[in-house]
Amino acid sequence: MMKKHIVFCLPYAGGASSLYIKWRHHVHSDVELYPLEYAGRGKRFSEPFYSSMDEATFDLFHRIANEISPGGYSFFGHSMGGLIAYELCRRMMKEGYPPPSHLFLSGVKAPDQPRGKSIHHLPNEEFKTEIQALNGTPQEVIHHPEIFDIFAPILRADFKLIEEYQLIEKEWHISTPITGIYGTEDDVDQEELARWSAFTTGEFHLEGYPGGHFFIHNHHQEIVRRMCERVGVRYVVKR
Repeated sequence: MMKKHIVFCLPYAGGASSLYIKWRHHVHSDVELYPLEYAGRGKRFSEPFYSSMDEATFDLFHRIANEISPGGYSFFGHSMGGLIAYELCRRMMKEGYPPPSHLFLSGVKAPDQPRGKSIHHLPNEEFKTEIQALNGTPQEVIHHPEIFDIFAPILRADFKLIEEYQLIEKEWHISTPITGIYGTEDDVDQEELARWSAFTTGEFHLEGYPGGHFFIHNHHQEIVRRMCERVGVRYVVKR
C-alpha cells in the first residue's frame, strides 16, 4: 500500500488552519494536506500566544513528530507561515528526524532580511491603519470594533513574532529543496524570494502568480498542482 505524503500547511499572521481546508479538494488520496493550528486561535483559542519563534517551533514540532508518514512530508507556509516552516525544518533536523522532502515558502523574505517596521506595539487606531494597508484582513473585522477587539491580540502577537525574529547563524543551511512563491504585485517580490536559494544546498525553484500579498487565495489550485508535481504525487480536482 502506498504511504501518504503529508504537506503540513502553516498560516500567515492572523490566519487559522481553516484557510487551507478548501485546498484539500485538489489533491489525490495519496497526499494529505495537514493544516497546522497555532496556539491562540481556532480550536486552540484558549491557549496563550507564542512569545518567540523558538516557542512556536517547539510547540509545532511536538504536534507533528508522531504524524510523520513513511511516504514523506513537506511544509507549505505563507508569509509568517513560511518563516515558521523554515525554522520548523531546522528543528526537525536538530531533533534527529529526517528533513522534509520540500519547503514551499510563499510571500516571505529570507531569514537574513529586515522584517520591516514594527507595528505590533502601536495604539489601536494606528495598528488598525497598518493592518488595513496590507489588504489581508476582512473589512468586517476592520470596521466592527467588537470583532476587531477579538482579532487584534492575535494579529499583535503574530506581528511581534515576525518583528522580533532573528536568524541564529549556526547551522542555517538546510538540505531540503525550496520552492519560493511570490505575487507579481507584492512588496515581497521575485528578487527577495530568490534570496532563499542561499539557504539550501538542495534544488531551488522560483514561481510567480498574479496578485498582491494574498495572491494564494486566488491561485490555490495552481499552487497545489505545482506542490504535487514537486513532491511526486498525483494531482486531481475532486468532484
